[in-house]
Order: sequence, then structure tokens, then C-alpha cells
Amino acid sequence: MVLLVAVALAVMFSIARRYEFAPVMRVNAQWERVRPFVVSYVRASPATFIYLMILMITTLVMVTSSNQVVALLLQEHSTNLTELFSNPLRVVILSAFWAPNYEFLVWAILFALVLAPAERWLGTRRWAIVFIAGHVIATVGVAWGLWLAIRHGYASRHLENAIDVGVSYGFAAVAAVFSYRLPNRWRWWWALALVVTAVSALAIGRTFTDAGHLLAVCIGFACYPLSQSDEPRSRISTPIWLARPKSGDYPTRT
Repeated sequence: MVLLVAVALAVMFSIARRYEFAPVMRVNAQWERVRPFVVSYVRASPATFIYLMILMITTLVMVTSSNQVVALLLQEHSTNLTELFSNPLRVVILSAFWAPNYEFLVWAILFALVLAPAERWLGTRRWAIVFIAGHVIATVGVAWGLWLAIRHGYASRHLENAIDVGVSYGFAAVAAVFSYRLPNRWRWWWALALVVTAVSALAIGRTFTDAGHLLAVCIGFACYPLSQSDEPRSRISTPIWLARPKSGDYPTRT
């Protein structure tokens, strides 16, 4: 519903601008001032914003579908044990393109503030390696642990069909490796916050998803060697949220 309202407001804004409605024109003038920064920011992190666009499309599909269709979509693309045993490659890939419970707007903010600067720093290829490693290894690790728990009677068999989709494992891994990009005075606080959040969520929630987030954070920290390549190290001196990287510093060229 929130996403539909946002789309409706965008359409209304476009119409009002066409008829030169004064308040809208003032907002438009401000937008024209910041538009070069926004365009440069998006261009410098192409994979992040392409991924975000795909998430927007799948969220629109869920928002405009019935509860039964949404449940079916999430179940078919979930990395639960049933689907992993029957269609492992398909669900591991497609599960990363759904944000359950209409979380798109939250992820849009987090992508812009964390994933985008991380991609610009690491380069698209290294960024993708960290994200995919976090998503795939955490997914498989959680599934293996859950299978053992069910087999030995520590977990209910109904968890074999539990829904587990989303971008959070990959995001957690990138957020962790992003620690190595931050200045020393922030780095340890950022890393500590990630660990405390993941451990606290696991201690309180005690779900397999919480375990996956902690594992993904550890995977991100383990990707330290990627942050020590020449190109990421050369970008360490530029501001984290720089709109226009220096010439030749765009991650798509790495």
C-alpha cells in the first residue's frame, strides 16, 4: 500500500509540474539542484540500484496480488529444506529477489546508505562476490543446521517448509566487510554494533534466520582480503558518500 501511494504521489507531482503549480515548481527547483548528485551516486553503484529496481518490481507484484498468491510465490522461492532438496539452484538464486512483509522502503534506504558506497569502494565484481557468498553460504549453512536439528529432534518438522526469502544475508555480509572501509575511529564501533545486533537477535529470537544473519556477518568479516586489493585501497582516501568518484574510479571498470 505504501509503495502504491508513493507511485500515486509521483504521478500527481508530474501532473502538477506540467501545470506549473507554484509549490510543486519550488520543489522541482530544489530537485534540479540535487539531481546531478543523485544521478552520479546511482551511476557509481550500478549493481546496487539495478538490484533495488528488481526488488521494487517483485514488491509491486506482491502488493497487487492476493494473500494466496503471495503465500504461493514466497513458498516456491523459499530456501526451506523441501525446496532446497528439489530445486536447490533455483531457490538459492530467486530467494534473494523477494522482500517479505513489504520491506522494500526500508531496504531502499539501507541499500543507498550501505550497499551503494560499499560497491563504489570494492568495485562491482568484489561487491557481488561478498553479497553472493553471504547469501549462499548462510543459506546453505542454516539449512544444514536445521536439517540436523530436525533429524535429532531439536526442531519441529514443520520447519522443513518454513518461508526463508530476502536480501538480509547478503546485506549482512556486505555491511560487515564495509567495516574495513570506515575510518579507524568508526570501524570498531560499526563492527561491534553488527556483532551485538546479530548475537542479540539470535539470543532473543532463537530462529534459524537469526543464526543465518550471524553467520553472514562472520562471512563478511572473512572477506577482508578483498578489501586489500589495490583498487579498494586506492579509494580509501575518498569520502565515503562521494557523489562523483575520481576519473577511472567507477566500479564498473574494475
